[in-house]
Amino acid sequence: MDDNEKINEQQVNNDGELKKQATETLKETKEQMKNINFKEEAEKGKGLLSKLLRKPVKTIKEIVEDNKNQLYKTALIIIIVWILLILLNRIIDFIIYDYYKFNVLATIKAILSPILEILVMAIIIHVLNKDHKQPLTKSITTVSIAKIPLVISAILGYLTYISSNVRYITSPITALLNVISTVLMFFVVKEMFKEEENEKALKLFIKIEVIYYIVAFVFSFLGIAL
Repeated sequence: MDDNEKINEQQVNNDGELKKQATETLKETKEQMKNINFKEEAEKGKGLLSKLLRKPVKTIKEIVEDNKNQLYKTALIIIIVWILLILLNRIIDFIIYDYYKFNVLATIKAILSPILEILVMAIIIHVLNKDHKQPLTKSITTVSIAKIPLVISAILGYLTYISSNVRYITSPITALLNVISTVLMFFVVKEMFKEEENEKALKLFIKIEVIYYIVAFVFSFLGIAL
């Protein structure tokens, strides 16, 4: 078997494995959605946020090492809350501002944005993580949790409805939350790939980010911002 045949066979195996993971992820997501206790998950979310603030690196490590992936429901709640915040924002804009026209297609694209932002990053990590392969749901969980600062940022955005001057306060906080989310993503990559050396972990993180932004660039042609 020559090199080209080996590459083709490996590509087929990767595609097959990814399809299998996608099917299993969809199945598990449906099951988890049926059994979500929002009150219980809200309490769990508060505890998780508290742990992230106090010991972010240790918390990420614990989530990655959780073989039962107990926080998958919490990750789904994070995604749902993010979607609802975007949808509500567009509805409020339509009600408050006369110049704003509610566009169904644009709203659907806006709603898809956080889903794809998490899913694309999770798939990239899952595909590249050959030596320490874990279920796609684990990648989705860890990436979702790293995006919590962005959800908080979306909540802060609602303060601008009180006064536009609030932006002078929320803008730097939003910038800081974005940085925090990026740092958390670095540690997600470091722990998911079991990379002990920071330099190698940083190179790997940059590689993943480059791939992510290439995909984001492609999606931008569809009017979807990641």
